[in-house]
Amino acid sequence: MSRTMLALPPDIVEHMMTHCQARTNEALQSRFGISYNTWRQIERGAALRRSVAERLINRIAAEQANA
Repeated sequence: MSRTMLALPPDIVEHMMTHCQARTNEALQSRFGISYNTWRQIERGAALRRSVAERLINRIAAEQANA
């Protein structure tokens, strides 16, 4: 895997799947700051651009810490 790509940890993916209200561009953008195309990559278990993956990991980790 490239240094510019990173797969999300399973617990982050599970949290996102559980807390996704709708699988539309608008819902995904407002909830996670991602597009539907990025969502499809996450569903497939594909690696994301490192900056996107790190942002999601930090965002979800902060949510989990505040729960």
